[in-house]
Amino acid sequence: GIVAIKILNPNGLQGNREFCTEVMVLSRMHHPNLVKLVGFCADDDQRLLVYEYMPLGSLETHIFDLPPDKKPIDWNTRIKILVGAAQGLKHLHVNCNPPIINRDVKCANILLGEEYHPKLADFVMGTPGYCAPEYLESGQLTIKSDVYSFGVVILEVITGRKALDQSRIKAERSLAEWIL
Repeated sequence: GIVAIKILNPNGLQGNREFCTEVMVLSRMHHPNLVKLVGFCADDDQRLLVYEYMPLGSLETHIFDLPPDKKPIDWNTRIKILVGAAQGLKHLHVNCNPPIINRDVKCANILLGEEYHPKLADFVMGTPGYCAPEYLESGQLTIKSDVYSFGVVILEVITGRKALDQSRIKAERSLAEWIL
């Protein structure tokens, strides 16, 4: 079958620890709303992750910067995607022992399979605009950090606006701050 291969930059932000964490977490995860890790390679400087292929890409590509010929996804589908993503998060937070923090809940990391079936991916680093304020202050990640990030995703799906948009005036750049 078709797979997706994520080649990690050996000089990038994701170090060996983060790579090993992602491999460990994903290899133990079996849930319909979590992307399946099919395999990995950790040879010298080369690090890659092999995932199941998600034919509809990320939620991000269905929400932002749509070409004129592409219709936005309807509200029922958006809700279905959000509910599925929430179920994946719930599995990580409630059913795993110890609970697992996703660390990077955002539209780009909600991948879509056939019929817009959502799966969470990329358990790596937090992304500005989605990070809970307490994480930015303390550096401590908690389940609440994931919930905050998921709240930002919900706002993006509802408004069609990105979490951070530098093209807007300062008061409107952060979607979460603008909403509050």
